[in-house]
Amino acid sequence: MFCVTLSYITSHLKVLLSGMIYVMVHLTSSEFPAPVIKLNSSPLSRSEVVRSAYKPFILSCEGQADIIWKTRLRKHQKHVSQNTVSVQKPTTEYTGTYRCSYKNQKDLYSEIHIYVRDSVKAFTTPQSPIIIQKEGSNLLDCLVTNPESIEFSLQMANGSAVPSEMNYTADPKRDILIRNLQPSYNGDYVCTVKMNGVQKKSDIFQLTVIRKTQQPPAVSLPANQYVRIVGEMLHIPCHTKNQDHSYNITWSSSEKVLNYETKKDKGCEQVCIISLLSIHQVNISNAGNLTCTGQNEAGKNSVTAVLKVVDKPYIKLKLILSSEYKVNGTDIEVMQGDTVELAVQIEAYPEVKRTSWKTPKSNHTHEETFNRINNRLVHLFLVNASLIFTVHVYQKPNTLIKWENGSATCVATGYPIPRIQWFQCEDARAMCSYNQTSAVELMATQSTLEYEPVLVKSVLPVTNANTTLTFECVATNIAGEDHDIFTFKSSCKENANVPAAEHVFVHLKWSGHLIHFQCYEIQWKIIEEREVFGKVVQATAYGLVKDESVTRVAVKMLKPSARFGEKEALMSELKILNYIGPHENIVNLLGACTQGGPMLMITEYCCHGDLLNFLRQRAETFVNNVFGVQSFPEDSNLYKNVAVQKNNWTGYVNVKSCNEGGKDAWSLDNIDLLKFSYQVAKGMDFLASKNFIFLDLAARNILVADCRVVKICDFGLARDIMNDLNYVVKGNARLPVKWMSPESIFECLYTVQSDVWSYGVLLWEIFSLGVSPYPNVVIDAQFYKMIKDGYHMPQPDFAPQEMYTIMKMCWSLEPTLRPTFANIRELIAKLLPKQSSQVRHTDNHLRCCNSKQNIISFLTNPSQRDRPSSEKNNLFKVNNYFYYC
Repeated sequence: MFCVTLSYITSHLKVLLSGMIYVMVHLTSSEFPAPVIKLNSSPLSRSEVVRSAYKPFILSCEGQADIIWKTRLRKHQKHVSQNTVSVQKPTTEYTGTYRCSYKNQKDLYSEIHIYVRDSVKAFTTPQSPIIIQKEGSNLLDCLVTNPESIEFSLQMANGSAVPSEMNYTADPKRDILIRNLQPSYNGDYVCTVKMNGVQKKSDIFQLTVIRKTQQPPAVSLPANQYVRIVGEMLHIPCHTKNQDHSYNITWSSSEKVLNYETKKDKGCEQVCIISLLSIHQVNISNAGNLTCTGQNEAGKNSVTAVLKVVDKPYIKLKLILSSEYKVNGTDIEVMQGDTVELAVQIEAYPEVKRTSWKTPKSNHTHEETFNRINNRLVHLFLVNASLIFTVHVYQKPNTLIKWENGSATCVATGYPIPRIQWFQCEDARAMCSYNQTSAVELMATQSTLEYEPVLVKSVLPVTNANTTLTFECVATNIAGEDHDIFTFKSSCKENANVPAAEHVFVHLKWSGHLIHFQCYEIQWKIIEEREVFGKVVQATAYGLVKDESVTRVAVKMLKPSARFGEKEALMSELKILNYIGPHENIVNLLGACTQGGPMLMITEYCCHGDLLNFLRQRAETFVNNVFGVQSFPEDSNLYKNVAVQKNNWTGYVNVKSCNEGGKDAWSLDNIDLLKFSYQVAKGMDFLASKNFIFLDLAARNILVADCRVVKICDFGLARDIMNDLNYVVKGNARLPVKWMSPESIFECLYTVQSDVWSYGVLLWEIFSLGVSPYPNVVIDAQFYKMIKDGYHMPQPDFAPQEMYTIMKMCWSLEPTLRPTFANIRELIAKLLPKQSSQVRHTDNHLRCCNSKQNIISFLTNPSQRDRPSSEKNNLFKVNNYFYYC
């Protein structure tokens, strides 16, 4: 390459040419020289020419081969005809560089830069006032039309300087060159020059820099596997997503490009396109991998689906089971209590239209689920298959000793077949088989009934002896072992003076699965009997407490017509009371009898009946004391004795009267109501500490004992809910919905927090003196909506504001926001008067309660009950801190 500069010295020639001419010729090692550009048929030796606006010019190019012209703007190509560029009325926008090159050798060229000068416009007009460039691009369209311009620069349209980090160069012949465009450069700009000392500005243009694509397009398929029968149609949509339209999509299979259609996916925030692959009739050759690929400047993403082509429909079943179970083919061995998940993987085509499980009939619940993995089309082919499992449940033995015809019969159920062993030791013991060197193993007959679980019976003949003997039956198998114990002693001495209603009572103590008992005498009289399966009688027990020859107790018993489930209910209450242990605000268990006669349960005697009727019977006196009124008109709404108005049987025995010394002659006042509330909270706090959920906390389930001590009762014995209006049919059960929390009603979820809700309703009963909750509200859809919406009953007439606040806290819709019973105890304790202000209550109550010391000592001191002090194991674990329907 070489440059030739021609200088015209005389001023006359400068005026005629109106400018300076510079000729640049590019030569290579080609066989021939570069093309030659002529202006208006005159050869030029300069690369710059200044032309006046609207003055025509013709550029021609001559060379030794075919040539082509390149103009600054594509639209200027319309002025190109063969080897010439002819412009009749040029404007400033024709300012720019014109290049002529060989058609087949573009690196061999000549070019000329033409300034089209205008007295008004100092710059070319931008192609668009809005310039959108991608991040990293450089060029900005801003050309000077007069070479005499100076101080060519760039600034913001508002006159401020460009961003400090912007790096640009201003070349009058090459526009404004901005290096490494960034989104932070977005804004309005102008180009500026000085002409004859006056600053000139270009038109404003808006610069928008688009962030460079950082990642390849997102590509996805509905499934990763497709199955078709030969001759069927296949449609697979490939969903793609990209920042902009600058990307492409392809389908391929075994390196072959497949045909496809594309369409826009509406409702997408970015650019989303669906590419649809269609094969109208699949054949074996179509089987294999089908890959959809999306590609942009950042790279590409691919997703592959496998096409399986078969000649007929099929179903395959495969067992999926955890490795923790012992499996032999389709035989599965599990432990009792385990949750077994039998999963079958189904591979099928066409789509599986129905699945079902056939399971043995039992009381155990099971759940069936069907999870779809891949899409299948529905066809009219009929195919079926099945897989049979055999589940062997290893069940820990469950042992029970029965006394029948002078023999002890040990019945054990379990799987595999339990092995029964008998052990005998002297005296009353909690256990014979272990750590007892004097224990003797006995031999007894054993019979087996083959069903699952297997039942085994062993009979041990027992002869009368003058000493006390303890017999233990131990049943063992691979799943574990279980024990049952009975202590044999010669019959209690007969008393000819005992009336026919008397009964020999055996006191039992559970420790694990062990039973220890001793003989007592009791006599009873019927207090009240209703058409429920059970009855409660008042009884007199002899020798129950060492320091008292006679103890007044209550006895729960079953009617002869009681069914097995009702016996289980009484046994359940017995076990629960034994597990919970004694507490002053719980109706405490004193003894029980489960063998050798009817099933009985002895509890403390609460002479004043249930709290609900206790409040109702004393409500009028309470109102008289509070308001100083002797009577009320019949139409008064302040108080009504609902106990008199409603005679419906509630199913809860009201133990009516005490002995003369125990009659409650004191008047009822607000302190009593606060004490009732505090004592119930104290009892419930004790139950909560045992992880026990009461489920039915209401005034009808609270008994009032001597000294106005209230005790929570009814822990398991079924109630006559069919005739109790407080229980409403919901589903297949009758529920006390007015006392139930929202999560219990709508989700069958019972927790300590749901008991707190019920406690709030109980408080409302106490401070309304026994009025039924939600008075005049019908239990219907509107009631359930009120509960869901957070409706609270109004403040009871006799409730202090502090107690009503506690009620509302208990009725929080969010269970975790309800106070604990420990919190409630503390809050109510602050409302109780100090000891000095309780003189009237304290003196009388102490005088009354001193007579209770023996029974309290009996409950808390095992030695007074002739029971080993080492028996401290719980009967069973209550695992119902969260109880679900």
